[in-house]
Amino acid sequence: MQPLKPSFLTLLLMISFASINAVFPTPALPEISHFFAITENTAQQIITWFLIGYALGQLIYGPLANRFGRKPALYAGISLQILSSLLCIVGGIIDHYWLLVLGRFLTALGSGVGLKMTFTIINECYAPQIANKKISYLTLSFAVAPGLSVALGGLLSSHYGWQSCFIVSAIYGLILLLMVTRLPETKIKLDLDAFKINQLLHGYITQLKDRQLITGAILLGGSTCFIYVFSAVAPFLAMNIMGMTPSKYGMANIIPSIGLMVGSIFSAKFSEKYSSRAGIGLGIFLVACSSVLMMMTLTSNRAPAPIILLFIPTMVTYFGVSLIISNASTLAMSKVEDKSHGAAVMSFINVGTATAVVLVLSLLPVTRILLPTTFSLIALMMLVVFFFRPCKRSRSHFEGIPL
Repeated sequence: MQPLKPSFLTLLLMISFASINAVFPTPALPEISHFFAITENTAQQIITWFLIGYALGQLIYGPLANRFGRKPALYAGISLQILSSLLCIVGGIIDHYWLLVLGRFLTALGSGVGLKMTFTIINECYAPQIANKKISYLTLSFAVAPGLSVALGGLLSSHYGWQSCFIVSAIYGLILLLMVTRLPETKIKLDLDAFKINQLLHGYITQLKDRQLITGAILLGGSTCFIYVFSAVAPFLAMNIMGMTPSKYGMANIIPSIGLMVGSIFSAKFSEKYSSRAGIGLGIFLVACSSVLMMMTLTSNRAPAPIILLFIPTMVTYFGVSLIISNASTLAMSKVEDKSHGAAVMSFINVGTATAVVLVLSLLPVTRILLPTTFSLIALMMLVVFFFRPCKRSRSHFEGIPL
């Protein structure tokens, strides 16, 4: 029996659950640094440890969802997000920065359930081509929700202090928890042995041998890097070097979100005529070009405002990222039989890649060229993976694309 179709609105809030929690407090990073009397690099640990928790959480929810069902896994993750958001507030009350970091780590473990379960539910309810289109439209949430959340985070931190960001995060979790109760349960037959070590290892090792899954996951991870690298580096670049206020920085973040929004709509239409590999190729081409554009603007002495220096090139980058996200995830999952373990491995590699990059960047001083240099290296890595990994049919990557 075909499972009931899930609510699109609920899936929109689920897929962006972790990304919103990740970027919501970023406009407050300089304020957090001043509040706890710590360095900028230390303040970035709330992003780094969030990503570590986010990556690890992807491996937890695979067996959890197979053993107890998709909805119980969602209940557990969202509840953890709510409680740990409150823990972040306590960290500020008692003036203990590393309690805030712990709260962010646990918030990531909880909110990570949204991305993993969204991919699982969609691939269980729809055929690959329809799933591709659904994910393309769902990435609209990455465009609208995180951009608006950064703007709101900037306003909240400016007027009510950085702790207000975590109060709103907890409220978001409560709303999503209520909406999830109306989702259909797509796991009909529970796997009572899901937590047995041998079965866990077999499930994950089987997925790690799938070259198409791994390639798609790495490309997806590269696209995720652009979003989280920007979230970690741009606040210090824009506010400390370029002189923007938190509220202006938050509002300017809507501009890159336009790129994701338009790109998501374009990707959905593009997938009706062209293959996933064609969409990925076009996306990588765009992020590579925009990385060069950003390098040119940030190193030019005559370039005017931060919006032109920083946010317009990022808008182009995000347009390309939206193409990669939907097509790479579909490419990775299209031949996977165990959707739960497959989505877990894909999401782990996806977020793990971003975590590794942000962790390295947290050790480096923020300069004008750090962001464009990192973007260029990520684009180069994706080009190498795309052309020299298992997809050897390079002639067909751009076939039929009106470049």
